[in-house]
Parts: sequence; structure tokens; C-alpha cells
Amino acid sequence: MDPNKENNKSWKKVAIENTYEAAKLRKEQLLAESSDNQLMVKIRRCGPEGSQFKLKVWHPDFVKPKNKKNKGSK
Repeated sequence: MDPNKENNKSWKKVAIENTYEAAKLRKEQLLAESSDNQLMVKIRRCGPEGSQFKLKVWHPDFVKPKNKKNKGSK
């Protein structure tokens, strides 16, 4: 992890599937729907004893613009 949070991504949870095959199918569908090829999808284990699979997505449009504060303006 980058302590300056310059390279960290905020991933959004999309779905939870009971099998890896179902999660992989959903991942392929999400990637097919993305027209600009910038969408990133990852599958992570979750649930009791890692029995389920969580899908998370990230896209550059999710990035919030940085608010620069002026210290001199009071």
C-alpha cells in the first residue's frame, strides 16, 4: 500500500457468488459490457471459510478529484 494514497484504488463491490465458475462468468459479462476496456474486475474469496466469491470493480471514472485547500485564504 502506498502511504501517500497516490496509487491506491477504491474498489466497489458488485456481487457475491457461491461458486468460482459463477463469479468468473459474471466477471466476463462485466468486462464485455465495458466499451472502453478500462474497467478492472477482480474476484476475491469471502464468506465462512472462504466458501463464496466476491466481485469487485474499479474504473478511472470512480476516482474523485483531489480537493486542494489554500492555507493562505482565511
